[in-house]
Amino acid sequence: MPDLSPLLLLGRMIVAGLAGVALFWVAGLPAPWLSGSMVGVVFLLAAGARVAMPDLLRDIGMLFAGVAMGSAITPEMIQAIGRYPLSFAILILTMIGITLVGRIVLVRFFGWQRDVALFASVPGAMSVVLATGASAGIDLSRVAVVQAFRMFVLVAILPSIVTLSTSTGRVAEVTFITAPAFALLMAVAVAIAFLFERVRVIAPFLFGGMAAGGLTHATGWLPGAPPAFIVDAAMFLIGVYAGSRIAGITLQSLRQMFLPALFSFLASMAVTAIGASLAIALAGARPAEALIAFAPGGLEAMIVLGIALGLDPLYLASHQVGRFVLIAAALPFLFRRRAGAITPDSSSGA
Repeated sequence: MPDLSPLLLLGRMIVAGLAGVALFWVAGLPAPWLSGSMVGVVFLLAAGARVAMPDLLRDIGMLFAGVAMGSAITPEMIQAIGRYPLSFAILILTMIGITLVGRIVLVRFFGWQRDVALFASVPGAMSVVLATGASAGIDLSRVAVVQAFRMFVLVAILPSIVTLSTSTGRVAEVTFITAPAFALLMAVAVAIAFLFERVRVIAPFLFGGMAAGGLTHATGWLPGAPPAFIVDAAMFLIGVYAGSRIAGITLQSLRQMFLPALFSFLASMAVTAIGASLAIALAGARPAEALIAFAPGGLEAMIVLGIALGLDPLYLASHQVGRFVLIAAALPFLFRRRAGAITPDSSSGA
């Protein structure tokens, strides 16, 4: 088969990613722009095609994704954390427990490498885990399967489990950032990303964007969420890039990873149930709120589900977004030593 030009390679990969998005969208599966694009590229790889993603496009996706994640850190969310200190402390302990127990299950019972098991066991924040894992040279095929399985099952079954409240509510309207403010935000993000790159922070464009979004939104300087199409595009590019980094995956390997994914999920839900029970008993949380707030994945779906059930949106958002932010903040420090040892991709950080 003759070699294709870089532009044709990119075009073929984008089409495969969009096909995966469409498949997930039609099937009603969670996170179509992230998971669907990744699956589309993985199928392209499984068919024997060669894929390549330009560093510039990868970095743009990481930067936009980081800004979108950081923008969720609002003054209201910070105030909400102050209202629920005990519950939030229990959440942190639960996150640590999920990660450690999941890692033990995958290492001791399935013989996984410790680093791979640790990435796979991180409770949610799949986009950050995949982006950081790519930088750290982790086997993304296993990580992606376990993370995607957990998110899919959570989003698929939790709405049926949470039946303790029958009241309904309306989803709050989202205020979007203005175009001039968004341009200023992106300029700040680029500056921080280059600073992070200079000091060798892992995934500098992802975490630089997140730092910019978090600082400008937590202080109320540049309020408003990024446009939805920016967020979708960022998730799409991360999914495509993560898919392009999964080499050698086959249907047989996917079948072999089903049991590790299942038992990892069961272990994570057992720890989640313990954490939620402690929040109910010690912090006075309502059962439905605790179960949704402590769910280890599916951030957007969990918050929307809670609002639809008439639950406290600040409690849910502060815990779900707080979980996401804590994971994103911890990953570059946890794996900086490993990334330095394996010489990660030079520019991105992804």
